[in-house]
Amino acid sequence: MKSNERLTKTVADDALPETKRYVVWDTEIAGFGLRVYPTGSKSWIFEYRPEGGGRDANKRRIKIGTTKEITADQARKQAKLYRASATLGGDPQAEKNEKRAAITVKELAREFMEKSVKAMNAVNTADSYEDAFNHILPALGARKADGVKKSDLGSLHYALRNTPIMANKVLAVFSSMMSYGMRMELIAKRENPAKDIKKFPENIVTRFLSIEELERLGQVLEEAETVGIPWTIDPDKKTKHVPKTNQRTVASPHAVAALRLYLLTGARLREILHLKWSSVDLNRGILKLEKAKGGPREVIASVATIDILRNLKRVGEHVIASDSAGKYDEKPRYDLKGPWYNIRAYAGLSDVRLHDLRHTFASHAVIDGTGLAVVSKLLGHKSITTTMRYAHLNDPALRQASEQIGGRMSKAMKTKG
Repeated sequence: MKSNERLTKTVADDALPETKRYVVWDTEIAGFGLRVYPTGSKSWIFEYRPEGGGRDANKRRIKIGTTKEITADQARKQAKLYRASATLGGDPQAEKNEKRAAITVKELAREFMEKSVKAMNAVNTADSYEDAFNHILPALGARKADGVKKSDLGSLHYALRNTPIMANKVLAVFSSMMSYGMRMELIAKRENPAKDIKKFPENIVTRFLSIEELERLGQVLEEAETVGIPWTIDPDKKTKHVPKTNQRTVASPHAVAALRLYLLTGARLREILHLKWSSVDLNRGILKLEKAKGGPREVIASVATIDILRNLKRVGEHVIASDSAGKYDEKPRYDLKGPWYNIRAYAGLSDVRLHDLRHTFASHAVIDGTGLAVVSKLLGHKSITTTMRYAHLNDPALRQASEQIGGRMSKAMKTKG
């Protein structure tokens, strides 16, 4: 056992593993300690006597969390809460066990998103997890997290079989949430219900707009931001009032600009919506994507992209203004689903998803003969393997190259008679 110290990050980092586990006790909060294992792992703990701390009561220890999951300051705050509970006659470990038994999937999901996903990952990842929870919570949100069976999750997975990519994402997100819950001791350790549930084959179909469809979309975008387009009802949403005949809605110029930028840059939707004016260099034609998946990156903007930005009114710090633009608590626009639904319906493109606009940029780049390595960098892919889905679109160029090589080699092999 080591001498006592005020527990800080530095103390935790400097605590070296020994042949046996030991505890470094805090000098300020009685019972607050750092437990160091021979493997090198370290956990914050709290030791106390239940029932008001009587000497006849046996000591109990409760794990607060590992040093990788919780900072020294966070652990200290939690230890103070446990100390106050024990002093008043409570039993933190028993209370924790009760919480384990009571926590629902919805409650676990909320903590998982706030303290793990949003704290540790990029915005795009968090949004992807939210999409999965939009399916998980309606089906399993009210259930006790400890009580979810493999058959429950399997049924949800099967129900989403017509959208295999989302079905498999639901499995992965639920598995991560349960692992987090067990790691943080929010739920009892058990076999993860997602284990051994076979994923559906993902036949990724790349939908992109043809030249004729792009021309049609361009006309509708121009009409949407000038005279407006007929208002339509989203069949997936409950609408109390039916719109009057021939009612037109003028789209926000920022929403239309976002759709154009999505098409012309190949950037991800969140990268466009979170782009700030301070990250736009119009003179050099550079967009600095601070919230890019995989880390910040720069996008070389085309002349068409620069023209859109030069003509867009600046409202607040984000290029694509949201309802809170210019306010002290300004937040980026969340999505484009509303305007996109009306625009795509009017353009006769009801099967085109927002993400297909990014596919369109990549697909036309490959069709025009741009190398996959270049396309990969333009899209911000970590690996060219992801970009290979567009390889088949380069068939005409491959055929031409094959003919040239074959013809040259065949000519070289011919002998004079």
